[in-house]
Amino acid sequence: MTTPNILFLFPDQWRWDWLGCHESGIPVRTPNLDALAARGVRFEQCRTNAPVCAPARACLSTGKRIENCGVPSNKEVCDPSRTTVWQLLRQVGYRVATCGKNDLHKGDQHFTASGWQPLLGKLGFTEAIEHAGKWDFFALAKNRNPEMLQGHLAEAGVLDAYLADMSRRAGIRSNEKRRDHAPMLIDRQHYTDDVCGANALRLLAGFPDAQPWTLWVNFPGPHEPFDPPLELAERYTDVEFPHPINPQAGPDNHQGVRRNYAAMIDGIDEWCGRIIAAIEERGELDNTLIVFCSDHGELLGDHGLWYKGRPQEGSVHVPLIVAGAGVERHGAVSQALVELIDICATMLQAADIPIPVDMEARPLQNCLSAQAADATDSEHREIQVMALYDWRAICDHRYKYVRYDDGRQLLYDRIADPGELEDLSGSLPEIVRSLGHRLELETRAVAG
Repeated sequence: MTTPNILFLFPDQWRWDWLGCHESGIPVRTPNLDALAARGVRFEQCRTNAPVCAPARACLSTGKRIENCGVPSNKEVCDPSRTTVWQLLRQVGYRVATCGKNDLHKGDQHFTASGWQPLLGKLGFTEAIEHAGKWDFFALAKNRNPEMLQGHLAEAGVLDAYLADMSRRAGIRSNEKRRDHAPMLIDRQHYTDDVCGANALRLLAGFPDAQPWTLWVNFPGPHEPFDPPLELAERYTDVEFPHPINPQAGPDNHQGVRRNYAAMIDGIDEWCGRIIAAIEERGELDNTLIVFCSDHGELLGDHGLWYKGRPQEGSVHVPLIVAGAGVERHGAVSQALVELIDICATMLQAADIPIPVDMEARPLQNCLSAQAADATDSEHREIQVMALYDWRAICDHRYKYVRYDDGRQLLYDRIADPGELEDLSGSLPEIVRSLGHRLELETRAVAG
């Protein structure tokens, strides 16, 4: 079989700089992802198109920016009448599977005990073991609405304990909720990321040898609440992390939150290693393209902000590693400006599927070739565009420009000021005008 398999590892809310192999020096341990990066290319400048769950995943699936993907918020469902990468892969003979929290129908909150429903088939999947994200699961389980993870926890006799823990977290005041770092006191085999990883292995084991496959693994973590199982939390008990950038509200509880964020990452990294090892045991590692990325980041207290949804780097900047079949560069760090949607085009090109002309995604294959150089990376995109709710933003290779619907404008020098501490919009009006004009052109092109 020459058509490559595709493994897409996709955790939720993972910042770009929280990898062991990243130059940030953050003491998080990700040995399996570090090894993956050593076999391929780590893209340092990947940003999401829309930093919340459902819009980001709809952009990724359709290869279109938020203005054109049909999902402007978490309230909508990805429309199966729009062409998706999953449909295109299935049409040429791929088994197309998903597990965990794919959030392609977050707006309807319809789940099943089996993890499969007809909408997933219409979107292009041949099989699924889907469950809700952390807070959606809590809302569904309180009302005993059918959902795969709920059934798993009930059968294990730990559902009530899990719901009690989530109820406590939901009930505390907002600022305390953001900084809550109590571990989840259930066995790790029942934790949401571990259930997702185990289901990935189950799906993988069911793939026939003679048919190419795509497996999209949607880990619910390290999305908040910051609730790793105790086994993982204890790995970081005495580890000191850098404080947030310009925290504003002071450093209280930041260490606890960051230790737990790292612990969740540590657990997901273990599952990435297990899934890759299972592919090697199948004898398919050399013929499998492996992509690791996230839908958006986590602000973690930077500038006094938490979670995502904002244009700041902690929210929009995500990790991206591409390795395996068709990747000729090993251990490279690319500075190409990459949008999340480009993963869609990269998967299609790997499978030798023509990229639809109305997709805005661009394949990364030129950046993955042995001949790739700094010039190749620079040519991938001149700019990146991000948007959500009341703001739009554009990055070039040096500057980031943000415009809000109320007229506010911000400009940052990404090279000289990576922490976004100094707004240059008043002192560099020509750059503001230039990037603002380009942002208008890009938006018109998308909307048209």
